[in-house]
Amino acid sequence: MHPMASSKVKFVALILIMICYARSSLAAEYTVGDQLGWRPLVNYYSWVRSKSIKLGDTLVFNYDATTDYSVAEVTQYKFIACNASNAKFFDNSGHSVITLTEPGQHYFMAEAHCSDQMVFSVLV
Repeated sequence: MHPMASSKVKFVALILIMICYARSSLAAEYTVGDQLGWRPLVNYYSWVRSKSIKLGDTLVFNYDATTDYSVAEVTQYKFIACNASNAKFFDNSGHSVITLTEPGQHYFMAEAHCSDQMVFSVLV
């Protein structure tokens, strides 16, 4: 390889590494509900409107694992029906972490707690 071509390849590789690093460093982590966490009767729609959640950001759900609370990411249809079966993501460990890696609308709910307002959606 010609020395000049080798320098160009190294330069392009360096630029690509810098872009990847910059994108990952711009990602934010949000604790759902802030200090209230993931529990009944919190207005998560107001919470999500107060944030600038973007593609690549991470949502952290903190809740009491001794309860029947859970976190499910579901389709719009399942969200409307409050049905977590065949969820894209489901966890009931008390500390659930979801990184938003796909653009579009994301729907989150706690199975059997939709009437308790443990639901919200976010567009990234």
